[in-house]
Amino acid sequence: MTAQPIRQQKLTASAAEELLALILRGAFEAGQRLPPERVLADQMNISRTSLRDAIARLEALGHLEARQGTGVFVREPSAAHLTQPFQGMLIRSPQKLVHLLEFRQMLEPEVAAQAAARATPGQIAQLRAALERQELARVRRIKLSDEDLLFHSLVAQIAGNEVVMLVLETLRSLMTQLRNQVAGDQPELTISEHRAVVDAIASALPQAARQAMHTHMQSVRRHAAPLIEQGEDDA
Repeated sequence: MTAQPIRQQKLTASAAEELLALILRGAFEAGQRLPPERVLADQMNISRTSLRDAIARLEALGHLEARQGTGVFVREPSAAHLTQPFQGMLIRSPQKLVHLLEFRQMLEPEVAAQAAARATPGQIAQLRAALERQELARVRRIKLSDEDLLFHSLVAQIAGNEVVMLVLETLRSLMTQLRNQVAGDQPELTISEHRAVVDAIASALPQAARQAMHTHMQSVRRHAAPLIEQGEDDA
């Protein structure tokens, strides 16, 4: 494959950044078709070649979708799309998982605190039901990975911030294999720590919920460390 000239690469990158900025600012909303190529190139003051290359780049990243015969559409953001730029990084540098865990520890305690301030009786009942499913999985010797994902997603949903939900879903998608191993490591401890989070949320105690989730994330990091080190040795 013939490499693009450096100047063309820079033009493509600049055009992709400008088009993505327009999408993020809401100039083009999810599901909306982009203007015709000639019109959009004139609006952005770039060549149609640079625009085509930029669209191809954003399509590869999951921001756009080209539909045969109908045009190019803005895609709804999802965790699957957001993880794509990070997958190669994690394959090359397994130790980056440590940074992802650190970021979760920064974020999830605040999410739990927000959930404690906003939870309704119905949502608290959902959390209690999630704990019951986890306990049943433990008794049946089924790994808790799926229930663990649902539990953290439910807490984020109760917190009520769609951006946070998407970010956390992205992080957990990147760490699927690690979660499968860690969540099944000590199910009794995982369930006990989840219960502490639920009790604090049910009692409408944000600080207690924050501390309970912080304790839980510390456990996750502690149990994940040997697995990450093993990944570095195998890389």
